[in-house]
Amino acid sequence: MQGGAAEEFVHLRKVGEAIDCCGRETPSKRQKDQLFSPPLDTLKVQDEIFLSPLADAMLAKGRELFALSLAVPISWIHWDANVDSCVARKHTRVKEGADFIVKLQSTLRTSILDKYFLMWSFCAEEEFYLLVLPTIFWCLDYRFARQMTFVVCSGLLWGNLLKDVFRLPRPKNVEPKVWVPHAASQIDSTACRDFGFPSTHAMNSVSNSLFAVLYYLENYGSDETSYMLLLSLMFVWMFSITFGRLYLGVHSPMDVKGGLFLGTVIALVAQRPLSACKMIDDLLLHTPHVGIVLLIIISTVLMLNPQPRPMTPTFMQNCVVGGLNFGCAVGYRMEVDRRARGASSGSNDIGVALLVFRTVLGYSMVMVARVLLKALLVFLFRKAGFEPNPAKPVPRSTGKSDDNKVQQEIRGWDLWAAAVVKTTVYACLAWMIVCGAPAVFDVIGLPCAMNG
Repeated sequence: MQGGAAEEFVHLRKVGEAIDCCGRETPSKRQKDQLFSPPLDTLKVQDEIFLSPLADAMLAKGRELFALSLAVPISWIHWDANVDSCVARKHTRVKEGADFIVKLQSTLRTSILDKYFLMWSFCAEEEFYLLVLPTIFWCLDYRFARQMTFVVCSGLLWGNLLKDVFRLPRPKNVEPKVWVPHAASQIDSTACRDFGFPSTHAMNSVSNSLFAVLYYLENYGSDETSYMLLLSLMFVWMFSITFGRLYLGVHSPMDVKGGLFLGTVIALVAQRPLSACKMIDDLLLHTPHVGIVLLIIISTVLMLNPQPRPMTPTFMQNCVVGGLNFGCAVGYRMEVDRRARGASSGSNDIGVALLVFRTVLGYSMVMVARVLLKALLVFLFRKAGFEPNPAKPVPRSTGKSDDNKVQQEIRGWDLWAAAVVKTTVYACLAWMIVCGAPAVFDVIGLPCAMNG
């Protein structure tokens, strides 16, 4: 989902192929001979954006203070006096963790476990949630899907910011003996090119599963049998994703523990005991000009996002989750207002055939709207002199990012254009899921239920 990388629907088609070929360490010759566009984050940034000496100095200072506000609490939690000492100690922990992973892999690796943990790693990818959450919106529980979207996107945003603040390497970067299957980079939406701490897969595994359990218990209740079943499913989900990050060699134990801690915090803040999701719902419904307020907040966070050079995929991924959060929030407010004006309350009790038809129609509208909007934005930016997609296709056999002969470049203003396109497209995608598609369902006489 990062700029320049294979788009999510193309990416989905490759997941099954990646799992099937998980025993291969390198691509096949046919794959090498194919042309592909280098991902945006592998391009070298030239001609950085310069506004004025004063504005640039203020922005640099703002990013420094923003990074400190993210890093200092984490350092204090680890009883470190300052960020530098925390980073230095964590570098040592990464090396120790890499040695542990080598021993773990030499003891446990089998072809069955290779495929098992690769399959589960997809269940923490953004593409997985883009497949699952619309169905929950339209057919099961509108409020749960909306709040889960906020949990997923806010967690990814926080985790990605911390990655670029601490800039800690992954195990493979400090210990070449660590085995990382080639398929792991095909399934991972960042292709494992981002930094290691914290593991956002581990964060998602606990925040999303724990939030789902707490939400179910609060809204639907549970007897002892159902309660034990929920806990068992949550444990399987968390273990399969979290331990898989160690097994596949993409994260150190420290990365995983950090992700588990932050994921627990997110779930408890979102649901119980703070119930932040309910407070956010109230703010969205009662704040005047909420869209403008959210646009300012998200734009500020993205502007203050650390910008390491060479680039990492996390900035463009934050554009994605920022856009999804914005579109979901604005769409929710518009959908509540639309129904308050007399729109049908809707129902999901319409039979399986009509549910399937409504869902397929919704996905089709979302996909078409996304393709058309992206094409329109790219066209408009090119007319204005920007190039949101500057990468030129190269043979895969010579397209490695570390090959200086083929490393391509991107201008700072083109990177800005790519970020605007990415954020806008995913904001509209989320709006379409939350508000646009339900409005169309209402028009054709198949309105979906909305429980808050």
